[in-house]
Amino acid sequence: MRRHFAAVGATLTALGMTSVFVAATASAATPATSQANAALRYLYGQVGSNGSVASSLGATEDTVISVADSGYDPATLKGSTGTTAYDYLSSHASTITTAGAAAKYVLAWVAAGKPSAIDASAWLTKLNAPTSGGGFLEPNGAFHNANSTIETANAFSQSLAVLADLAAGHALPAHATGWLVCAQRSDGGFGYAINDASATPPSSCGDTSSDTNDTGIVMQALGEAGVSTATTSAKSYLHSAQQSDGGFSFGLTGGSDPDSDDLVIQALIAIGEDPTAAAWSKSGANPLTNMESFADPHGSGGYVFPGNTAPDAFTTAAIPQGLVLKPYGAATHVAAGTTPPPASTAPGSTSSPTGAVNAASAVPVPSTGNGADGGLPWGLLLLALGGAGLGAGLSRRRADCP
Repeated sequence: MRRHFAAVGATLTALGMTSVFVAATASAATPATSQANAALRYLYGQVGSNGSVASSLGATEDTVISVADSGYDPATLKGSTGTTAYDYLSSHASTITTAGAAAKYVLAWVAAGKPSAIDASAWLTKLNAPTSGGGFLEPNGAFHNANSTIETANAFSQSLAVLADLAAGHALPAHATGWLVCAQRSDGGFGYAINDASATPPSSCGDTSSDTNDTGIVMQALGEAGVSTATTSAKSYLHSAQQSDGGFSFGLTGGSDPDSDDLVIQALIAIGEDPTAAAWSKSGANPLTNMESFADPHGSGGYVFPGNTAPDAFTTAAIPQGLVLKPYGAATHVAAGTTPPPASTAPGSTSSPTGAVNAASAVPVPSTGNGADGGLPWGLLLLALGGAGLGAGLSRRRADCP
């Protein structure tokens, strides 16, 4: 669902609807529950002493959502000192400066059952308050990213804000989905930047080339909002972008990666498609089986990003959501105190895929720049390079997008 722009090299109607959160469900796909549980067990093991996952607000939020989407209690995510993920999120909420970050906080809160420990009601209010009064909503219905030096709106933040309002039962502002519809490119896909200079959404407002990640999150937002005008063309774009292994890269070329697979899976679920159906299969593989192919072959339950030699929590954080076939940040019901069950030791049982990691067309992935290792954030690197082009195997990671 991820940000600054982690691991991405991207240059950087009028539809007002009363929100009714309607999550479409794929008709025939079966959740990969055992694989999701394995990934969750890995993530539980990655919670730091400060309660965070990968020292990242976004990755911690995605882990909370993944735990909740699987029916377990995110309040049980604790570090070695007993500090919880909720403690970390609440203590770092003051660092939120963008509409996308506010929306992600709301989505984690709603998915977890609106726990008081991370009460996001004030952020929901600010998300929908006018920018003139310190909020994030422009008069024309675009959600403003206050710290952005490139554009005031973008497809990811706009989509996250729409998803947050829908999940929380808040009425969508007029034109909120219109700014997503007008951002559709001629090839049917969606890119990152949205030109929101006009008073209402024009017929076209997108100003970047399409990619699968932004297309995926926009399709989720429009699908959950019940807006279908862009669906047919968007599906055509995704069909053209699907790789021979059944998976998805950031763009039309390059090797597949698990984060792009995850975003597309959740998009298809949101519009009522079955990501395992024949229509989304190539040579017997599909987005779900391709995503599973990135599971750590050593059985840790974590997922390995192409070019890396080991799994990491940043890559794994949102994977369980796709494995259990849940749209991003949907409201869920969790049983208090529950955690993922231990791995089965019964003969012949498997708790995670054991195949070789899919590294086709992989490129080395530098530091995610999420604060865990002091690496240069990709957003800053991108600006330093003047908007470098895409490389193979990259993705816009939902855990780190604004």
